[in-house]
Amino acid sequence: PTRHLLVHNMYDKDEETDPGWEKDVKEEFIEECSKFGKIDSVTVMHEEPGGKIYASFIDPTCAKACCDNLAGRWFDKRQLRVDYMQEENL
Repeated sequence: PTRHLLVHNMYDKDEETDPGWEKDVKEEFIEECSKFGKIDSVTVMHEEPGGKIYASFIDPTCAKACCDNLAGRWFDKRQLRVDYMQEENL
């Protein structure tokens, strides 16, 4: 595990119509995932398909706790998938 996660299926960009929706998604993600540890950064990839969010935690232990909680979980009729990312691939 690394401290960087890529979470898939957090949202459907084609269903989001409110201006600034990506900020709401980011805030909700931070609120939900900060209970696993301090989050260093979160990026909502709102222009790409797949409902992706990149998240970096302060250490791999926090990222693993988040991954263990989110992977396979259902959210808004979509099953979440979580991948660890290497620093050089960000």
